[in-house]
Parts: sequence; C-alpha cells; structure tokens
Amino acid sequence: MKTAGVAGSQVTESPIDERFRLIAVNRYLKSVKEVPVASGLSKWVFCCPFCSAMGRTEAKRNERKGVLLWNDLQHSWVFFCARQGSAECSGGGKTLEKFLSALDRELAEQYRIDRWHSGTTGKGHNCPHPQSVVGIAGPHYPPTAELLASELTSD
Repeated sequence: MKTAGVAGSQVTESPIDERFRLIAVNRYLKSVKEVPVASGLSKWVFCCPFCSAMGRTEAKRNERKGVLLWNDLQHSWVFFCARQGSAECSGGGKTLEKFLSALDRELAEQYRIDRWHSGTTGKGHNCPHPQSVVGIAGPHYPPTAELLASELTSD
C-alpha cells in the first residue's frame, strides 16, 4: 500500500488503485494536472472525458472540469465533473470502479478481477464482484461443489 502522511491526514492508496488510476490518467484523460488542496493532499484535475467535447469553443473544450479526489471514508478515489454535461458524468461522485466502467468496460472488469483476487470486492467494499466470477467462490473461500464438478468435467 502506498501511504503519504500529510498534515494530520493520511492517504493509503492500494497498489491496484494506483495502477488503474495511472492507466486512466495516461490513456484516457487529457490536460491532466495534479493540484494540492487545502488539507495538504492532492487532487487530479483534467478535461472531463465524457462532456468536454460538447463545449462550444476550443477554450470551453479545454477547461479542466473533471477531478479525482481522495475519499478518506471509502479509502479510494472519487470522480466529479463540475460541468455534468453528459449522463456519464452527472449525478454526483463516482467511485474509481464506476469511473473506469464509464471509460472502458474491459479495463473496469480487469480492475474488479484484481480487486477480487485481493479480497476487496463485494459486501463491505466499494467495488462489486467481477462479472466473470459472479457465483464462483472467492480466493479466500473454499470452492463450491459446482465449481469442483465443473473442473472435473473440463478435463
């Protein structure tokens, strides 16, 4: 886990969240800038990938209206868009998983799989189980009879 203690607050970002946040920043977001906030932490501001293309002028299209903020309660990044110009970016904050789902469904599924392998999906977590493993026992649970039967018949 990556930990950065700052002015009485502490950000503990899992390696999985860090890797997928950086993939999103480098692959899908433009005009990205890391900005310090009053609490001493950082936020990432960028052109919203969902509604920035709807701006009438080039200056409006290049405004940084999207932001990734650290949420201490969820121990995760949350996406907000100040413009809220499309269905994907309206309705308040989105968890990192929902943000990735809106950007790229395959990337989001890989994020859920990685979180599932680390045991941080499902009830009590801010990330659902991956669709490819729903109904299958998790890595920290004993396999179900159906899973064992399917493994025996697949040979």
